[in-house]
Amino acid sequence: MNYTAFQWINGWAGHSALLDKTMIWITNSAPFVAVLFMIILWFSSANRKTAMAKQYTALYTVLSMMLALFLNVLLHHFYYHARPFVMHHVHQLVSHSKDSSFVSDHGILVFTIASMLLLRKDAWKYIACIWAVLVGVSRIYVGVHYPADIIGAAVLSWGTSASILYLSGRIEPFAQFVFRIYNHLTKRIPALSKYNHTM
Repeated sequence: MNYTAFQWINGWAGHSALLDKTMIWITNSAPFVAVLFMIILWFSSANRKTAMAKQYTALYTVLSMMLALFLNVLLHHFYYHARPFVMHHVHQLVSHSKDSSFVSDHGILVFTIASMLLLRKDAWKYIACIWAVLVGVSRIYVGVHYPADIIGAAVLSWGTSASILYLSGRIEPFAQFVFRIYNHLTKRIPALSKYNHTM
């Protein structure tokens, strides 16, 4: 079923130059859009309480992402699942190494943001979810991941996001340390002072 679903999605590749270019752009832009999400969250111009909550969301998202990626490194070390283009004839639109396919790092990147924004009930949550799904589909479309790789990334990302929020009380000293560093930074860069919501 995993390969059948892959074939159906990847089978669309190569028939439309516009669709191919769009999917390649989506898959390649994922890291840059992820950074953009973090910037939007951190440099919020909302009222103080809401803006502070968004900075916590950005911090929790980064911690969740780091945890999920670390767990994925361990998973890749102990379990190897060949990528579609290694085992089958596929429409491969982007180059990629032949490392383990399960789970997707790109999937972790986008679904961690979507999961955290959902759990934190952020205003951008639905946009983040749509973007995550589009990136996930694009990874299959361009021929470098199976659907299970993307689903696995979504499950892992949700788990680490929920865990970070559950442990938020224990994380608070680290959060305060980060905000203290940012406070010192804003004193040297006045343009950032309006985004210092802990003052």
